[in-house]
Amino acid sequence: MARHKGNLYACLLGIVLVIAIFWIVAGDLRNRASFWPNPNSKFPDFSHYDNFTLTLSDEQFPTNDKDRRIIVIGDVHGMNESLTALLNRISYDTQKDILIHLGDLTTKGPVEDSLAVLSFMESNNILGVRGNNDQQVLEWRAWMDWIVSQPGGRDWLVEVDDRWPDYELPLEKGNTFAFDSQPSLMKKHNWGKKVPEGWKPLGDHYQVARAMSPSQYNYLRSLPLVLYAPAGHVFFVHAGLLAADPSRKLTHYKQPLSHWPSIEQREHDIPAIRNAQELALLSDIPQNQDPWVVQNIRSVRKKGKPTRSSSKGTPFSDLWNDVMNKCSGFRTSKTQFGSNTRFTGYQESQLADLPCYPSTVVYGHAAGRGLDVKRWSVGLDSGCFYGRKLSALVLDARSFSSGASEDHTFDFPSEATTDQSHAEPSLPGAVTNHTFDFLSSATDLRIKFDHAGEAHVISVKCH
Repeated sequence: MARHKGNLYACLLGIVLVIAIFWIVAGDLRNRASFWPNPNSKFPDFSHYDNFTLTLSDEQFPTNDKDRRIIVIGDVHGMNESLTALLNRISYDTQKDILIHLGDLTTKGPVEDSLAVLSFMESNNILGVRGNNDQQVLEWRAWMDWIVSQPGGRDWLVEVDDRWPDYELPLEKGNTFAFDSQPSLMKKHNWGKKVPEGWKPLGDHYQVARAMSPSQYNYLRSLPLVLYAPAGHVFFVHAGLLAADPSRKLTHYKQPLSHWPSIEQREHDIPAIRNAQELALLSDIPQNQDPWVVQNIRSVRKKGKPTRSSSKGTPFSDLWNDVMNKCSGFRTSKTQFGSNTRFTGYQESQLADLPCYPSTVVYGHAAGRGLDVKRWSVGLDSGCFYGRKLSALVLDARSFSSGASEDHTFDFPSEATTDQSHAEPSLPGAVTNHTFDFLSSATDLRIKFDHAGEAHVISVKCH
């Protein structure tokens, strides 16, 4: 009898164990099923375009202070040593100078260097705009935060990290089939169920996003797409802006520079009129409200469509300058508005002048065109990652109409170069009170700026 009861207890125990194992396996399957839902399910918004435009105060953009400079840095792309060299070259003073970057701080260079650049910018709360590569890093990090909130997501992401060395080298060689030898959990078709279409897992952007700290992520999120400095009549943007909507003729009433701004007319309050018209450039031209355009534009094609291409269409900077060169300083325009003159490709316009003052756009992104200085635009992406140069625009009180003397004349050499070189200290992650040492080995280009001012474009060689 006792033996019979023992067998019964053993049988019951076995049944309990089977049920427990089944429950655990089923739970794991439920977690995985919920982690890989219907591929047609919608993703949350990873873009975080919370701050499209930031208007700089007079304190943030001092145009009359002879002791302070405004230094604008082109695309860094994680080239930390080159950034250090450039800041040393211009004797950057963290206590006095205003530093602005034009985006694309990270990727292309080593991940650790991208993190060093981010650390410097974030810890010193440097002003800047968000580049298209920064945008991809930010979106990957937002995706990661979301994925770990899904059932089973955190474990899956840890498994990806653990197996990263197994497919890092094949991926560097362009072999995306490296996934196929991995467990089904990590194969490409499973990524596709949880990654938005067109995203490329495990590349540079993914790695920087995975490695950066929460504060660095928050810094990228805080960056606007456009910085506007009304005191200097300057726009800072990663890729570019348009001075008019290319789908309409220049005299169309919706073109912000075709008419006086709609404010109470104050004949002698030119700053207020200029400010209203410059804000209208941002709000009334639809392309300038499109995040993709301001982060990616290089040219405009014949039918007015912005494109990333450098070889097709007209460079946006040519179009910007064509319009700004028509600004007559609010003199009465000789143009009969409402005429049949059409805005076809900008260059074909027959307009003699427009009721506006010109403004300047400073941008990066177009490394293929190199340093691109025109009268009312400055392109600062001089291809550092490609072994060319990292460039900065240096502005001071003499750069702006309010700080330039009335009898100022221009006698600018095209370029000046010296051959001396010095050792460069490493860029600290956080600078509290430091003046970077002057380095004389660089290129210094003097240019006209604003209505009657001058500026310097200083470049250092990248390695």
